[in-house]
Amino acid sequence: MYRVLAPIDSDEPRTRAQIEAIRDLPEAAESVRVDLLHVHEEIDAPGDEAGTSYIRELNERIEDLQGTPDTVGIAAEELESAGIEAEIHDITGEPVSAILEVAEEFDVDSIVVGTRSQTPVGKVVFGSVAQGVIIDSDRPVLVATP
Repeated sequence: MYRVLAPIDSDEPRTRAQIEAIRDLPEAAESVRVDLLHVHEEIDAPGDEAGTSYIRELNERIEDLQGTPDTVGIAAEELESAGIEAEIHDITGEPVSAILEVAEEFDVDSIVVGTRSQTPVGKVVFGSVAQGVIIDSDRPVLVATP
């Protein structure tokens, strides 16, 4: 079984590009398992004491407050309809670190990140999360562009 981590955000074209890239993997329906990951980014705390405790409380409940974007459900449905096993995970943290930690924890074989649609020159520079994953990952990273 080939295990893939696909960090999904709220951008539908980027999510659809990731789905397509996963479907295009050799023998995807027979041998690929996908962990769909949505990272809830923590809110930064203000300098005063009252604000710090309030922000900490918000961060503890951020997954419930924000919910999971529709794109995660779309990805799960599309992959399952293609016969590809998929499981959804939520985590709170700094996106690049969280993605790399989950990749390590699940011992994935590769990570499929999505990037923004860009001009030919702009494609040289990826978004900050995709770029961070590409640079810091010890695993193969497949980049999907809408």
